[in-house]
Amino acid sequence: MALLAAILVLNASGCRDNENKRLAEMAERNLDRQAQQETRNTELQHQVAEGTKRLVEADASARETIVEIHRDVQAERQGLGAQRDRMEDERRQIAETRNRESIIAESIKAIGLLIACLVPLLIALQILRRSDTPDESAAVAELLLSDMVADRPTIVRIIDAPPKSFGDGASRITDRRDADQFT
Repeated sequence: MALLAAILVLNASGCRDNENKRLAEMAERNLDRQAQQETRNTELQHQVAEGTKRLVEADASARETIVEIHRDVQAERQGLGAQRDRMEDERRQIAETRNRESIIAESIKAIGLLIACLVPLLIALQILRRSDTPDESAAVAELLLSDMVADRPTIVRIIDAPPKSFGDGASRITDRRDADQFT
C-alpha cells in the first residue's frame, strides 16, 4: 500500500513522463506480484487449514483405532487369561487323576500280593481241616465190609455160581439189582 501511495504521489508531482510511466509500470507489476503472493498466501493458508483439518481428523481416527485395538487387546488378554485358567484346572485334574491312578494301581498290586500270599495258607487250612474229619471213603469201605461179612448182605451179594462170561469159576460181586436179575 505504501508503494502504491508513493507511485501516485510521484505521478501527481509531475516527474518525467517516461520515468513516471516506468515507475508506474513497476509499481503496477509490484502490485500484481503482491496481489498474486497474497492470493498464493491465502491459498496456502487455506491448504494449510485444510491439511490441519485432515490431520486432526486423521489423528482422531487414529486415536479411535488405537482405543479399539486397545479394547481388542484387553479382550484377548482376558480370553487368554480364561484359557490359561482352564488349562491350569485341566492340568491339576490330570495330576490328581495320575496320583489317584498310581494309588489305585499300588492298591491293586498290594491286594494281588495279599491274595497270592493267602492262597497257600487257605490250601493248608483246607488240608488241615480235612485231616481232622474222618475220611468218607474209609466209612464207605467199612460199611461195605460189614455188609459183605453179614449173614444176609443187603448191599452186596456174593454169587457162587460162575458167570458165563468169566469161565474161570471165580465168584462175582454185584450190587442188589444185579443179584435180583439172577434169582
